[in-house]
Amino acid sequence: MMNHKMTRMLLVSALSVLLAACSDPPVDEGANKPVVLDGTGGINGLETNGGLKGIDLNTLGAMAALEDDKNYAVGGVQPTIYFGYDSFDLDAKGQAVVSHYARYLSTKPMLMASLEGHCDDRGSSEYNMALGERRAKAVREALIVSGIPSSRIRVISFGEEKPDAEGRDESSWAKNRRVELKFPQ
Repeated sequence: MMNHKMTRMLLVSALSVLLAACSDPPVDEGANKPVVLDGTGGINGLETNGGLKGIDLNTLGAMAALEDDKNYAVGGVQPTIYFGYDSFDLDAKGQAVVSHYARYLSTKPMLMASLEGHCDDRGSSEYNMALGERRAKAVREALIVSGIPSSRIRVISFGEEKPDAEGRDESSWAKNRRVELKFPQ
């Protein structure tokens, strides 16, 4: 019974990773654009004369995230999980992001993870704080199922207080319904 359940979980995780490789999450074109280390010695498409050669880009991305608490991609995957309207269920893309970061965290046993739950501005402040928390807890549970100890995971909800996009349209709301995975010191 347990082996069947574990096999099913591994199969779902593998399929999620494959599906996520086929598409990208929404990208905010705003001023708070994350640094993208492209593996060719460039940052955000700019040549740096090979100054990054010999540096593990995954470690460099995590170190940068520690410095200023912004989101940085590790291994090319943005640490943001998006949710449907009024939902805290992980879809296939969200599960793939969680699986990616669970593997990353398993290689860094001293690294702590902070899960920040966010909502769009529809609904009351109290409701959105609770929904943001449920979203972050859903991601926490998926990380725990993937083998990350709960003692390494902090959950916080910002509700609607820290929007990623300021618009009053579906595109903006979709960017605000998220959990951001960060690596605080």
